[in-house]
Amino acid sequence: MQKKLINSQLTNYKTYLMVLDDMTELAENVYEFKNIPENIDIGYVNKILLKNGSIAWFMDEVLGLIALPYDVNNGFDIYGRPESITARSYNGRYYRRLNQGEFIIMYDNNRRLSLMPKIMQRAERIAMCVRTEDVNIVQQRTPRVWKTSKDKERTLRDMLSNIDGMMENVMAYDNIELDDINTVLAPAPYIVSDLDLHIEKEWASFYRLIGICSVVEEKRERLITDEVAMGQGGTVASRYNRYTPRQRAIDEINKKWGTNIEISYYDGVPTSIKEKRGDENVSISENIPTS
Repeated sequence: MQKKLINSQLTNYKTYLMVLDDMTELAENVYEFKNIPENIDIGYVNKILLKNGSIAWFMDEVLGLIALPYDVNNGFDIYGRPESITARSYNGRYYRRLNQGEFIIMYDNNRRLSLMPKIMQRAERIAMCVRTEDVNIVQQRTPRVWKTSKDKERTLRDMLSNIDGMMENVMAYDNIELDDINTVLAPAPYIVSDLDLHIEKEWASFYRLIGICSVVEEKRERLITDEVAMGQGGTVASRYNRYTPRQRAIDEINKKWGTNIEISYYDGVPTSIKEKRGDENVSISENIPTS
C-alpha cells in the first residue's frame, strides 16, 4: 500500500513538471528578436527574464554587447532601479561590476517581478485536474467491493488473485461458504468531460497571463467579431505589460551602443485564424502591439 502511494505521488509530481515545462516553454518563446549580436544567446535571455524578472545588458571590451543575470550591490535609486550591480555568467567564470550608466536593465514585465510563481500555481492546478482525470478513467472499471468474514479474508484474496491473474483454473476451497461472500458494484460517475472544459479554461487563463490570444467557447455555435475582440481585453493588457519594458530597454540599448535590435511577438496577433461561420467572419482585433 505504501509503495502504491509513493508511485502515485511520483506520478503527480511528474505530471506537474510536464505541465510546468510546457508553460515555461511557451512563456519564454513568444518574442522575436532581430539584429541580435551573434554572441548573445537570446534563448538564455528569455529564460533569465522569465525566471528572475530582469537581465542586465552591457558592453564588454572583449565580448562586445552581452546580457547576463546580476546581483544588486549598493541598493536602489528613488525609482527602485539598481545603482550598482555585479553581472555573472552561467558557468560562474565571468563577473563584472557595473555602476549606473554602464548597464541597461531589461525587465520581463512592468511590475519588474518574475512570473514564475504565477505560472507554477497554474501548472499545479492543471496537473491536479489531469491526474483527477486519470483516476476517474481508472475508476470507470467497475470496482468490486467484497464483504466476507475475517477468517475467510485470506481465502478470498487468493481466489481473486487467481481470477485477476487470468488463470484458466480457479482453485476451489472446501472450507469456504459462498453465502458468506457478498459483492457491491459501484462505478464512479464519469466527470472527464467537465474536467476537460475546466482544464481548457485554466490554459486560457495562462495564455492571457503571458499575452497569447485564445478563445474558449462553451455551448455556443459561433462568436461574432466584437465578442471575440472584447474577450481579448485581458490578453491585450498582459501583452502590453510584457512587451513595453522590453521595447523600452531595446530603445535605450540601440541609442547607447548604436545597435539596431528589434523585438516583436512571433506571430503578432494570429490574424491567420479566420473561419467563415454563417454570414460572419471570426477574427481577433489587431490592436495589440506586435513590434
